[in-house]
Amino acid sequence: MTDLFAAIRWWIALTLLGLAALPLAYSLLRRLPDRGYAFLRPIGLLLASYVFWLAGSLGFAANNTGGILLALLVVAAVSWLAYRRRPAGDVPLAVWLRANRRTVMVTELLFAAVFGLWVWVRAQNPAITATEKPMELAFLNGVGRSLTFPPLDPWLQGFGISYYYFGYIMTSLLARLAFVSESVAFNLAIAWLVAGTATGAFGLVINLIAREPGDGLRNAGEEMAPLPDESPQRAARPSSFVTRTALLWGIVAALAVPLAGNLQVGLEMLHGNGLGSEGLWAWLDVRDINGPATPADPARYETTGWWWWRTSRVIHEYTLAGRAEEGLEPIAEIPAFSFVLGDLHPHVLALPFAFLALAVALAWWHELRSTNEALQVNGANDPLPGGERADSAAARLASFVARHSTRIIPLPLWLFTALVLGGLSFLNTWDVGIHLFVVVGAYFLAGWLRSGTTRGLLGRSALLALLLAVAAVVLYLPFYLGFRSQAGPPFLLPFLMRPTRLVHYLIIFGMPLLVVVVFLVTLAARQRFRHWKIGLAAAAVLVGGLALLTLAFTFIVSAGPDSARIANLAGELGLSLPPRSEAPLSPGWGLRAVVALLPALFSARLAWPWLTLLLAGLIALVVMILRAWADDSPARDEREAAESTRFQSNAPFVLLLILTGLLLTLGPEFVYLRDNFGARLNTVFKFYYQAWAMFGVSAVYALHYLWSTRRSAASRAAAPAATVAYAALLAVALMFPILAVRSRAAEYRGPVAGPDGTPLERQPATLDGLAVLNRFNPAEYEAIMWLREHGVTAGGSPPVVLEAVGGQYSGFGRVSAGTGFPTVLGWPGHEWQWRGSEHPEPGRREPIVEQIYKTPDLGVVGFLLDQFNVTYIYVGDLEVEKYGPAGLDKFRDALEIAFANERVTIYRWQPAAQ
Repeated sequence: MTDLFAAIRWWIALTLLGLAALPLAYSLLRRLPDRGYAFLRPIGLLLASYVFWLAGSLGFAANNTGGILLALLVVAAVSWLAYRRRPAGDVPLAVWLRANRRTVMVTELLFAAVFGLWVWVRAQNPAITATEKPMELAFLNGVGRSLTFPPLDPWLQGFGISYYYFGYIMTSLLARLAFVSESVAFNLAIAWLVAGTATGAFGLVINLIAREPGDGLRNAGEEMAPLPDESPQRAARPSSFVTRTALLWGIVAALAVPLAGNLQVGLEMLHGNGLGSEGLWAWLDVRDINGPATPADPARYETTGWWWWRTSRVIHEYTLAGRAEEGLEPIAEIPAFSFVLGDLHPHVLALPFAFLALAVALAWWHELRSTNEALQVNGANDPLPGGERADSAAARLASFVARHSTRIIPLPLWLFTALVLGGLSFLNTWDVGIHLFVVVGAYFLAGWLRSGTTRGLLGRSALLALLLAVAAVVLYLPFYLGFRSQAGPPFLLPFLMRPTRLVHYLIIFGMPLLVVVVFLVTLAARQRFRHWKIGLAAAAVLVGGLALLTLAFTFIVSAGPDSARIANLAGELGLSLPPRSEAPLSPGWGLRAVVALLPALFSARLAWPWLTLLLAGLIALVVMILRAWADDSPARDEREAAESTRFQSNAPFVLLLILTGLLLTLGPEFVYLRDNFGARLNTVFKFYYQAWAMFGVSAVYALHYLWSTRRSAASRAAAPAATVAYAALLAVALMFPILAVRSRAAEYRGPVAGPDGTPLERQPATLDGLAVLNRFNPAEYEAIMWLREHGVTAGGSPPVVLEAVGGQYSGFGRVSAGTGFPTVLGWPGHEWQWRGSEHPEPGRREPIVEQIYKTPDLGVVGFLLDQFNVTYIYVGDLEVEKYGPAGLDKFRDALEIAFANERVTIYRWQPAAQ
């Protein structure tokens, strides 16, 4: 019952934040059919967290409940002010809510249902153990314990967090508003993220479909008979923008995007039941199921093993020499996997806000296509406000700024977009460039399709991108000033392995991609394949450019200090390269290395070309369709007349989403972003994650589009066939959460029945992520709870706790993670990932901690304890196991025991300064 009340309080806190932002969203996103209602909770949480963080970073507010309430009041005040300044004649919010109560009710019921479902799921296995959960709990506790921002790093005493930590500020804010502990908030946050993602996919789809031609909708400001209780000035009454059809398709998206797995679960079931020949499984080559399909009792997917992990590791990576790459295979994670795993990692924390960014891009699309005088882009012929011609770059810049400060592209929407994009960078930096591309792409596409020309538009789009990027950085400047990244030049590395096999790509994206392909082919057929040469040329230039980029970065890497990896690759291929000179740069050796590798690279591309050909072909179709539509644009003197049905549709915007997804999945076949792993696993991970969302939304829209235009010959058979195929694949994909959640529940709570069918007593369901520690090591749980309650020093500052240092993804760092108190060093490998491998502190501190624990004389190491301001020395099972008992006696003989039980002793150290 306690967990139920905690979940209700969490829902209330999120709802209050959404209500505070409702007037602002209603005003800023007025071009969207639902006025941004589906995105209220992400908007409210983003704004409140931003104000709270910024005020704390600048010293205007403390990191406490008072600072949170102040932020909430500021958001409510700004929101109400924005509503009061909305355009004259806009429909009042209360009137709109009454007219759209069906949309409001469905949105709220959907959020509550998914949130409640995943609260139950998390209660079946709430354990904050394994993978990176301890790190995430450490950050969440660290944010709550810090007096100011940036928050302290619990795993590196004396340093702030060098990571994108905005999501942990959001979660901590919600935890304090809902009055729940961090170990419970961890699991409630996962539940809200599932619900927020489902509602985001739902909202994006209904906004894409609701204004489609023939959907029975009227204009936003349609004049109707005045309501009895309204003045004539408020006589405008909206129609219901979102039809039942749009709502039903939105619910499909809410299932397919966040909850459905990929098609690996179908292969898992086939293999587990002994279906399929040995040759088939060897050809598919999905690791762990690439051997003979031998029926097991029970099948693997019915056990408590982590069989479901394979759904994120479908791509079996091979070197050019044919050796399987172990441990660094690409991570092809999808939202359903993330939610089953239950990691509170930045890519998950950012998901609802990624859909908010797509909704903002859609708002730009509606804004620009709904304004008759917008985007008259003829370069030097653009008139200035005073009627002069823009004959110079400065004049064009002045024209752009003047035009963008008017109602054509409102300043509030630009500022809100920068706030959302900057928030994405703070949440998960990988995402910001992707969504900036979509926003600017929507701007460019609207102008191109309206005018039929790109003259002057490319420059304007580039300037808009620059203005948004600069504003996003300025708004979050305190974060960037303290951020240190592992990335360094060269920021791109060449992908020098065998290309991804098409079958693996289809296992991951087959469900949405099938509909996307049918959609593109149908649209292309209606254009009678006009401009196919332009489409093919664009695809060829793109693929050729990526290939040249690969060669260029191969040369850079082999000519520079990182040439060892090229030399190792050459050696594996049996290639003979001359010795490299000792100079920092060896361009001659680099050129010879590139030439030597060319045959192997070329052979691999020829042997496995199908994925590149598919993606290039689909990109060609998108370009061809858009070019044909641009050519059909109304003439300049006809713009004020009724627009074509094509431009009233949101199909061009959906094509932009499809194009973005195709580019995101094509790029890692040639280059990837540099990090400490020296492989493309993170690039595939972050790019595929966003591609899944874009393909998923596009597929649902495409099904609606095919049905709504099925009178045409091209769609008469395509609509039912695509729907049946998609429904069948969706049914298979939805088996993933069902089976995986069952395995996860049995892993923690135990099976429902024994082998003989007799009922078994199960562990109680709970939302407390530390309950597993209380179950398996109650002594350590008691010690950590004592520290949480009694360990805070005078003034509320968190004390430093010394604990054992060990490998990442292990039980080390558990005290600092569970309390938020900083320790001398947590997981060294992760600190290097966050700060760069050249950062000295992790390597320096690990032997110091060992010296403190193992040295028998406390006087010898006392200065080290003072150096790191240690207050508590923790001695538990891990400390005894790693450092041995010999050096621990000195603590017992000389220090005060602050806490002790049968397995844990906590000593209090009084620094010399005290």
